[in-house]
Amino acid sequence: MKHYLLMMVLMVAVGVAALSPVTVVAAENPAANTLIETIHLNQATAEQLQTLPGVGPALSERIVIYRTEHGPFSSVDQLTDVKGIGQAKLAKFKKQLTVD
Repeated sequence: MKHYLLMMVLMVAVGVAALSPVTVVAAENPAANTLIETIHLNQATAEQLQTLPGVGPALSERIVIYRTEHGPFSSVDQLTDVKGIGQAKLAKFKKQLTVD
């Protein structure tokens, strides 16, 4: 009987620990644990650019073509010169890019 009671107390303690606020917060925001990779704008392939939020095959190709025709980007903000990239879209992935 003592073993049964001890097991029940142990099971309740483990169950309560599993529902801790830290576990719930991590489940609600899985992106908080995600490592963001920085992409070099002047060296990235079209496929690498497609990993950016909101950038698909057509837009990534336009970025590469623009870079080929106009030379390397001097700043990430210069991406707004590419058709289809405005300030709002750039804001979604600007922190993931570098030109250094």
